[in-house]
Amino acid sequence: MPGKKIGIMGGTFDPIHYGHLMLAEQIRTSFFLDEILFIPVGKPPHKTHSNSADREQRLEMTRLATKTNPYFHVSDIETKRNETTYTIDTIKRLKESLSPNDQFFFITGADAIILLDTWKDYSELIQLVTFVGATRPGVDLNKLYAKVRQLIADYDAKIEICYIPALAISSTEIRNRVNDEKSIRYLLPESVESYIDTIGLYKTHHPRYEALKEYLRRNLSKHRYEHTLETAKLARKLAIRYDVDPIKAEFAGLCHDFAKEIDRESMLKHIETFTVYFDPCIQKNPNLAHGEVGAELLKKYFDIEDEEILDAIRWHTYGNKNMSTLSKIIYVADIIEPSRNFEGINKLRHLAYEDLDQAMIAYYELNNSYLKESKSSVHSYTHEMIDHITRSI
Repeated sequence: MPGKKIGIMGGTFDPIHYGHLMLAEQIRTSFFLDEILFIPVGKPPHKTHSNSADREQRLEMTRLATKTNPYFHVSDIETKRNETTYTIDTIKRLKESLSPNDQFFFITGADAIILLDTWKDYSELIQLVTFVGATRPGVDLNKLYAKVRQLIADYDAKIEICYIPALAISSTEIRNRVNDEKSIRYLLPESVESYIDTIGLYKTHHPRYEALKEYLRRNLSKHRYEHTLETAKLARKLAIRYDVDPIKAEFAGLCHDFAKEIDRESMLKHIETFTVYFDPCIQKNPNLAHGEVGAELLKKYFDIEDEEILDAIRWHTYGNKNMSTLSKIIYVADIIEPSRNFEGINKLRHLAYEDLDQAMIAYYELNNSYLKESKSSVHSYTHEMIDHITRSI
């Protein structure tokens, strides 16, 4: 009984993108393969980059990317192994688990074919699979075909060369774009893009980011926790827009509501302990001091000592006349993050990327009108802040 013709598509897939998927589909149809088996590398023999996704994340992204193609399947044969994985070992294991009549077509780049004799046990590997080398503009064809002729002559290798139109997408570029808050839409499947965004992959974070994120997840309400994540994401984007450290902005955004859900009695004690100015509006609503109190608690119990970050957390509620650009970013991000919805917010979101000061003035005007109607007071620091901004424009 004839076996299946199976294409083997290995790689780190960090992340998988449309270039990988197009290559696999082109070769599947060109060589009439029955299926393509995607095998994310477990522990690669070469050094990985510093912001690499872990093996489980790369496996999940590969599954998400391939699930709409019935001819694409994903194997965890390498990701479930702890030791360094080599192609020869994977092929042998596949040979043991599948039908002995199955034929393997190992898909790789033409540049890998040129270096094939540097692979582990390559002379044995050549006997187990047919290599399909995908070439594209820029590959030295003379060098490629010379190597193919040599491998055929020395080892009776089965090597096919397939020309694939260039698709200028690279995993490295995608990782860099994510870290720089640039769009990666249309470079990879939407499901993978969503996964990267949800997990927060490929971004350099503050050293305490993960620890504080987990603390907040356990100690804040679901609604408040989701608000902090959205504020952190937006703060990072605004920081890049205004040439401010995005790592600091993201961390300050994450921690800005650290003390938001402290009960009234405890908040009053903290206000006294940390000598927070007892403005009349705080007398009515002590929770308004959660920015100042949160900054002091983070400093005291979590060893957060960066005063620029602490000030951004400290003044995000009612502001301060001496706010840094980072502080203004957190102030604005807290107001306009995606889950917020009130009349006039679209204008504020537009202004946020044009001029932070104008966004703060516009919000003050909106909020001041609302507070007057509800007979609530505005913190004196807020009036001072707006007066300072207005005079400096």
